[in-house]
Amino acid sequence: MPSVDFVIRRGRADEIDRLAPLWRALRDQHATLPAMPPVRSHEDSWEHRRSQYLDWLSEDGYTLLVAEHNGQLIGYAMVSVDEGAATWDVGDRAAEIETLSVLESERGRGVGSALTEAAAEVAREAGASAVAVGVAHTNADAIRFYESEGFEPFYVLMLRPGLG
Repeated sequence: MPSVDFVIRRGRADEIDRLAPLWRALRDQHATLPAMPPVRSHEDSWEHRRSQYLDWLSEDGYTLLVAEHNGQLIGYAMVSVDEGAATWDVGDRAAEIETLSVLESERGRGVGSALTEAAAEVAREAGASAVAVGVAHTNADAIRFYESEGFEPFYVLMLRPGLG
């Protein structure tokens, strides 16, 4: 594994605008996925997510994790912790990685793994027994990455588009 020359730390709401290039990288990667609905424009996508992040970070149960190299953000994860599922016995509290993004130029250096482990630590600290992540069904690289991090297939979210 390459040497680690970055740090993972907890981020703050006043840093949200610094995430824009990382969100754009994730959105652009999503735009290349086959058999998926079209993505929003860059501006609309970021404004939607930015607003969500600001709302989340004003509440308990959400943690922003950032990966930095020489003061530059190279990756981030947004983690939520809430009650466990009513049906599945995965513990009284469970976490979810709402977003994980690493700049394309930084992939393969352990940034995603470090963010995933930091997310697991946030979950443990909050008393969660499990951490989940949602992945587009055609995102083979992300699925492979999360499986290498110990995640297993669990739940399929179905979409019925075209109602409006």
